[in-house]
Amino acid sequence: MSKKLVRKAIDMIKAMAEEEDEDDDDDENEDDDTKKDEKKDDENKDDEKKDDEKKEGEEKEDEKEDENKYAEFWAQFGKSVKLGVIEDASNRNKLAKLLRFYSTNDTDTLTSLDEYISRMKPDQDTILYMPGDSKEAILKSPIIKKY
Repeated sequence: MSKKLVRKAIDMIKAMAEEEDEDDDDDENEDDDTKKDEKKDDENKDDEKKDDEKKEGEEKEDEKEDENKYAEFWAQFGKSVKLGVIEDASNRNKLAKLLRFYSTNDTDTLTSLDEYISRMKPDQDTILYMPGDSKEAILKSPIIKKY
């Protein structure tokens, strides 16, 4: 029974994390849609812009809530997920996909390991990491400046 509960919990967390990732992709597509809308005729441009801005504002609020769900979950249970990767060998790969880290690419948002790997340079064969008390302390470290 405990194996099924663990599996179900991991699946639910994974779904929440995937929603966050999909929302990030939608933000990029939204920018493309906005550019297309700007090319429309000038006749109803002002009215359309007002309506679009209202809709975009509402959509962004909903997306922020969805994005914040996993961020809030990570803030509360991130250490437990990291410990699960270490202790639970049977679920290690599933849990590893749920991990989030801060990166020097964007110091304000959490990044999944898959996202980081997709951004790696072709000649990069290692991932360097630095543990610390806080994000601010790590960013002030002289070691970071070297890299």
